[in-house]
Amino acid sequence: MVDERDSQSSMKGSLLIPSIALGYVPFVIIVLMIYSTSDETLPGFDFFIFSGMCLVPLLPIYAFYLLRITRQRIEKNILTPIVVIFYIISFIVPLIWLLMYAWFAINFNGIV
Repeated sequence: MVDERDSQSSMKGSLLIPSIALGYVPFVIIVLMIYSTSDETLPGFDFFIFSGMCLVPLLPIYAFYLLRITRQRIEKNILTPIVVIFYIISFIVPLIWLLMYAWFAINFNGIV
């Protein structure tokens, strides 16, 4: 009985990292809005570039984490459709931000 509670509580903690990943893009947008009030020529440009560059190594690590935690939930038979949808959305939102960064970097360098 105690083992079931421990496994359930550890799985509840598995929603923390996807929540942080989901909040990454709104956090960056809020910081960019704060930077837009400064007197720079391109306000927040450095932060936008840095936020996209951080996702290049972090997104594959996060994908591996999601696969591992999903496999654990399947083995313990506690994977629900709501959790799957939450995991997918928490991966797609930073992925779209990374693709926007990549599109901007390509167009800014004049490659396209």
